[in-house]
Amino acid sequence: MKPSGNRPDCYRTPVIACVIGCLLAGCTVVGPSALRSGRLAYNAAIAETNNQQMLMFVIQNRYGESASLLAVASVTANVSITASTGIQLGFGDKDDYAGNLVPFSAGAVYEENPTISYTPVAGAEYARQVFSPVPIAVLAQMTGTLADPAHVYNALVSGVNGIRNPDFRFYPTDPDPRFERFVAIITRLTQADRLHWAEDPGQSGRFSIVIDHYAPSFTAEVRELLGLLGLAAPTDPYARLILPVFLALDGRDSGGLGMTTRSVGDLVEMLSAAVKVPEQDLRKGAATTYPPLGLAGSGLRIHHSQSGPEHAAVAVQYRDRWFYIDESDQATKRFFRLMAALWSVTIAESAPKGSAAPVLTVPVGR
Repeated sequence: MKPSGNRPDCYRTPVIACVIGCLLAGCTVVGPSALRSGRLAYNAAIAETNNQQMLMFVIQNRYGESASLLAVASVTANVSITASTGIQLGFGDKDDYAGNLVPFSAGAVYEENPTISYTPVAGAEYARQVFSPVPIAVLAQMTGTLADPAHVYNALVSGVNGIRNPDFRFYPTDPDPRFERFVAIITRLTQADRLHWAEDPGQSGRFSIVIDHYAPSFTAEVRELLGLLGLAAPTDPYARLILPVFLALDGRDSGGLGMTTRSVGDLVEMLSAAVKVPEQDLRKGAATTYPPLGLAGSGLRIHHSQSGPEHAAVAVQYRDRWFYIDESDQATKRFFRLMAALWSVTIAESAPKGSAAPVLTVPVGR
């Protein structure tokens, strides 16, 4: 019997089945692929908008306007895959459609529909957290882990044993040089691994500064530090020094360090004063005026421009201008990062828990 000219058509059904099977099998690996492509994107978007929201808060504070915050409570991404196949068949004389038909077609549509939930940041607990002094425990953790803790001491400590580090210079006097020297010595001893923060094992939340193995290389620095703090010099330079640290105006009577620390609200005020406001806004009283900043804020700068800045670490548009922190301004970036870190902890600790928390849920469609 002569073979039929249409015999190759009999192979189409198995081929189609195989292709469909491959498409469906591909759906099983969408989860890992979505995680690889989505996690960093969502994380980057949350971090970027958090920074923009905080900078906007600072700008509005400079203009004396009320501002609010929304915390991202959750992000739920629903992923759907739709597979489609098509077969084109010809009827009648083969010469009428030969070469004009694609016998098989297949496709898949990937669709992601995230649902984002926000929690308004407000309430008495939030206000208490914002305006409360930074705990000594937080100061100990930050300065004990950073390669250069000097900027943390400058930003967070407003006084130690009567040596003041004011937020603003209300009078035309220079900053107290003793505080700068205190920070320089304590930073040098930390970097030399001679000074450590230690928590009292018998009482949680009580911290001390421990200085050891400092003689003879750092004997002079340790004596100078104790002299600045109004504490007696050790009789044995090889003995370990344990100086208790607590929130107080002065700790000399207790043989330790009495520190006063700033709050998140203080940091917001200082950064607000660093906003370079257009002269016309100052002249017409649209923006708040501030006295000169103290030691911690003297190098802070938030710029403005008519067009979107090209080299900005973070930027927001407000009053038909752009306000931004330049990406090369390490001092302002460090201060902003420190403020943002403390603010995020404040938001987390003051957020309502459970079903009583007010939540705004926004489904994102195409």
